[in-house]
Amino acid sequence: MNRQSLRLFAPLFIASMAFSAFAQEKNAALLVDGKPAVVFQIPSFAKVTSSNAYVNIHTSNLSLHVWAVPTVKSVGEAVPLAGHLIKSEFVKFKPNTITDLVVAGAPAKHIKGSGNEADDGDPGNAEVVLFVVGDKVFAACIHGEFNDAARAHDPMLAVLQTAHAP
Repeated sequence: MNRQSLRLFAPLFIASMAFSAFAQEKNAALLVDGKPAVVFQIPSFAKVTSSNAYVNIHTSNLSLHVWAVPTVKSVGEAVPLAGHLIKSEFVKFKPNTITDLVVAGAPAKHIKGSGNEADDGDPGNAEVVLFVVGDKVFAACIHGEFNDAARAHDPMLAVLQTAHAP
């Protein structure tokens, strides 16, 4: 293929790949009192389980839990509550690091720490991201034994970066 053909073919190839990736995604909404509060773009093959103010997005390399946090008005107010917010999945959470990041165009907090899995008490690690969409605060969590949480870090952030108001 000569350079001229390559210059013409490359943009078409990139556009078709972008369209293909878009076609392979779907939306998952977290509902609060029956109304969408935040929407995520997720892979089309992801399994979604939800109840009021909670959604779990599950793939082969990710089990992302997201809760609405109705008792606070800001990410800063939610930071000391991180362990309480994730207690259905992870207990005895001890934060090791707290860093700043941006989710949905707003400041967020990323908290990493250790503790125990709620289902079997096994020691492990968890990552919690506290973020705001619209006027609501949300807590997202991945966790697991050994370095399971670290392996799910990038897929979690990829999903969270798609968060938007309905």
